[in-house]
Amino acid sequence: MKTQQIDLLNTVLILISFVLAYWLPFELFLFAYAVLGPLHYFTEINWIRDKNYFIASKFWIYLVIGAALLISIPPLLLAFPTVFSNDSKIVLFITNTLSPYLNACLFLTIVGAVAFTVFQKKRNQYVLLAMGVLLAVIFHFLSIYHLIVGIFLPTIIHVYIFTILFMWYGNLKNHYKIGYLNVVLMCLVPIFIILLSVKPFDYVLSYNTRAIYEDNAFYILNAKISQAIGLTDGSIFSFEGVLFIKIQIFIAFAYTYHYLNWFSKTTVIGWHHKLTQKRSMTIILMWITSVALYFYNYKIGFTLLLFLSFVHVLMEFPLNVISIRGIGQSIFNSNKS
Repeated sequence: MKTQQIDLLNTVLILISFVLAYWLPFELFLFAYAVLGPLHYFTEINWIRDKNYFIASKFWIYLVIGAALLISIPPLLLAFPTVFSNDSKIVLFITNTLSPYLNACLFLTIVGAVAFTVFQKKRNQYVLLAMGVLLAVIFHFLSIYHLIVGIFLPTIIHVYIFTILFMWYGNLKNHYKIGYLNVVLMCLVPIFIILLSVKPFDYVLSYNTRAIYEDNAFYILNAKISQAIGLTDGSIFSFEGVLFIKIQIFIAFAYTYHYLNWFSKTTVIGWHHKLTQKRSMTIILMWITSVALYFYNYKIGFTLLLFLSFVHVLMEFPLNVISIRGIGQSIFNSNKS
């Protein structure tokens, strides 16, 4: 499929994602996260691995795996109290004492992505990482740091902001108008949602949907977005509130299109080229198992796959840095000319 045709396909996928998110914002998010999400993780991790993680240093992958492991352990311990005693000193230390400091893992990983992609000399790389450690200690006392790094970076920044930047960067080679139209459409989506007419009675949720949303604390992202835009203090959430329904429409759209965009650009990115029959079968089996876990018990699926979810988010940071740098260079060069 030609690039222009793929861009046109993405225009359609943006519109479909928007309509579905408007129609079923809570249900669509849960479905996309459980069904499209795992397949995205497995295929993207495989692709980034084949690209040598976009970084020459082997230290990078150890940083990613270590950070993802540390971040995913506390939810795992809390999700299975019958297996891991909540009264255990080790469990209490990890979930209560260590957990508030784990946002530093996300922060240091993105600092590492900048260090290893921007600088060639190891000395400069490790100096920047050391500075990152110092900044993480200082920023720990700022609530905005925890909001942006701990809540928004692995969620809405990853699926919405970085997706827009990835689309923009990808279109720099071809400069197709339809590609730039898609970037503009993505940027306009929040404005469209603000202008939408939303009636709470049209969004009556089933008991199971509410329970899954609450049990996995998905409402936190919704509440924190309302705080970020200055409309609440971030401590309240209501399934029936117009504000929260509109925010959920945005969340559902962002996640759904993020996944669809990845699959639509298979032939452009070429992530399928090195998929051997053995790898393909492994990915398919892992995906089926993951979806089955979600349908058996959403919380079990969410908790067990949290590690892979964070691995794919962190592994993508170098590509995000490369995209931002490429866009910056393009803007700088166009201004010079």
